[in-house]
Amino acid sequence: MRKNLKILIAFIVVVALGMVVFILLKQTQPSVKTASPQKAAKLAKVKRINLVTLGDSLTEGIGDDKGEQGYSGRIAKKIETQYNVAVTMSNFGKAGDRSDQIQERLNAQPKFQHAVKQANVIVLTSGGNDLQQSLLKNVFAKTPTDLTAAVVSDQATYQTNLTRLFHEIRTYNNQAPIFIFGNYNPLFVHFPQRKDLNQDVQLFNTINSHVAKQDKNGYYVGSFDLTFGQYRSKKMRQSLGQQAAKKTTENQNSDQAMTATLMGETHVKNTWISQTDNYHPNSIGYNYMTTQLYHVMRKEQEKWLIKH
Repeated sequence: MRKNLKILIAFIVVVALGMVVFILLKQTQPSVKTASPQKAAKLAKVKRINLVTLGDSLTEGIGDDKGEQGYSGRIAKKIETQYNVAVTMSNFGKAGDRSDQIQERLNAQPKFQHAVKQANVIVLTSGGNDLQQSLLKNVFAKTPTDLTAAVVSDQATYQTNLTRLFHEIRTYNNQAPIFIFGNYNPLFVHFPQRKDLNQDVQLFNTINSHVAKQDKNGYYVGSFDLTFGQYRSKKMRQSLGQQAAKKTTENQNSDQAMTATLMGETHVKNTWISQTDNYHPNSIGYNYMTTQLYHVMRKEQEKWLIKH
């Protein structure tokens, strides 16, 4: 009897030790979420990724002096290099599109719909043209405060349109994560004293972030530092503001100054923004956007390293 009890105890100890070893080994094995990019792709057994980018001119790659389709082409190459997987990239960016117009194109184009259905990753730019429309509509507002109030009143319409766009995307693909960029203020270096313009952009960025969170598998990618370009420090921005204030005192016609900026007739440059239009990113700016996107995608890699 005592001998049988000893055997039973020994068996229980062996089983317990085996379970401990198994748990410890499992804990030391990296998961798709925590593994390095190439290891994660191997663990997920993924060899090809379908990447779909959609949106406005930032997705199309306007201003890219390297001709790499802006962040779209760059992130495709980055994924190929870092994860050692093949990437099929479909770019459905169109300059000038507002959020509702992006949705209209998706509704009308079977090729667009098919690409979204097959996507492992979806990346979106939206809001810049919606905000621009709001600003132009209220360009004669008497004060910056009045202009911001008008922008606030247009927020609800934009949020409704962006929510509808997300829902439309989900009718074709309810699995792939959606990464949505925020926007920036391309006029900052020319008018650093107009802090209201930065605030207006951030108001719309808040909507992008909110709608992404509501989606449950949507992720916000900040790109606001494009606003400041090479003026990285607070001291540099203060100096820029002082120079702008001096010029405003010398020339009270702010409308002429704004026109000159938009026409490229200004000596102050944001080295992250294309000098062709003083609006879209150049290759430096798109490199920055790609880095921002990759950082967020890397954190959420288990959401898109999935076989279809």
